[in-house]
Amino acid sequence: MKRGYEMNDTDKKVNKKSNLKIYIIFAIMILVSLLGGFLAGRLAAVNKDTLDGINWDNIWRIVADTLPIAYGVLMMTVFVVSFVMYGKIKRAISGWDGEDEDVIADIERKISTASYLPCVAVFMGFVLFPVCIYAIDRAYGDDGGMVMAIVSELVFVISLALYCAAEKLVIDEEKKLNPEKCGNIFDMHFRRDWESTSDEAELTMIAKSSKKGFMSGIKVGFVMWILMFMSMFAFGTGVMPVLAVGVILLVMYVAYGREFRKLQK
Repeated sequence: MKRGYEMNDTDKKVNKKSNLKIYIIFAIMILVSLLGGFLAGRLAAVNKDTLDGINWDNIWRIVADTLPIAYGVLMMTVFVVSFVMYGKIKRAISGWDGEDEDVIADIERKISTASYLPCVAVFMGFVLFPVCIYAIDRAYGDDGGMVMAIVSELVFVISLALYCAAEKLVIDEEKKLNPEKCGNIFDMHFRRDWESTSDEAELTMIAKSSKKGFMSGIKVGFVMWILMFMSMFAFGTGVMPVLAVGVILLVMYVAYGREFRKLQK
């Protein structure tokens, strides 16, 4: 008896057709990115006078004067909501009778949301904070903008501190529900320790969500690579942005492949 699954002729044809489709789509995407970069560069050259006629200094000044405030309000709103949710979670856990499974399932969902929101806020900060600083530098240079720069820096630092506090509080409540859980949120090996005390259902959810996140990252990274490649010609951004995106994609896939091979042993 042969081990494993042996493909029949129909399966081989379907597999071959699927692979051919993937190769064609990949080749088309590469050609589109190359053609798009060339056309974007030509378009920028033709419309150079129009682009030069835009008052970029005025645009950057508006961004510099408004974005730090909007950034601060957004972070404050997210963390107020997160801490309000934490309070509700704490009261729900205190009032749980230890028997009703529907209640505990609802609490677990709320814990996931309360942990998710601050993390999203911090990653949004990694996008908004450098834009704020860049806009302030472009609008004011060395002649002002210090107040808005300080506001942006304070919002960024405080949001990181609030994220750590919110995550610590939520994790502590999770440990009350599941005393077998271990791990310190401030330990760099927290995820490893936490997963080592997770049951099979939790590990399955982690694996599925991680794979979904990885695939989304690959797709978005490839789109960003195309955009950065086009910007290299159209806006003279240089090779560093497209190189950085390429390195990220490479590291993601190499790390995924190495871990997959290790788990197969």
